[in-house]
Amino acid sequence: MSQSIAGQSSASLRPTAAELQAERQGPLPVWVRGPARGLEFYSSCSRAKLYQWAGEGKIKSVSIREPGKIRGCRLFHLQSILDFIEKNSNERTEGGL
Repeated sequence: MSQSIAGQSSASLRPTAAELQAERQGPLPVWVRGPARGLEFYSSCSRAKLYQWAGEGKIKSVSIREPGKIRGCRLFHLQSILDFIEKNSNERTEGGL
């Protein structure tokens, strides 16, 4: 685990999903797009991970497209992402890992 300049570990500086929700000033969006590159803003998850979890049915996802079109826009339900992250972080903590 890496140490920051202030002497705290970087893991302790990362907020949990519940902390992010509590600190948020305005309402969170209901749906988010997967990032073109990098990490999604609210969950810090990569596009590949979001697609994987959606494919496995672990998070909610919808594809919006106009009739007759091949391409569309995939949206991910933010609350289902945050709930999934929180559920897995609780299982890890309780499991002793």
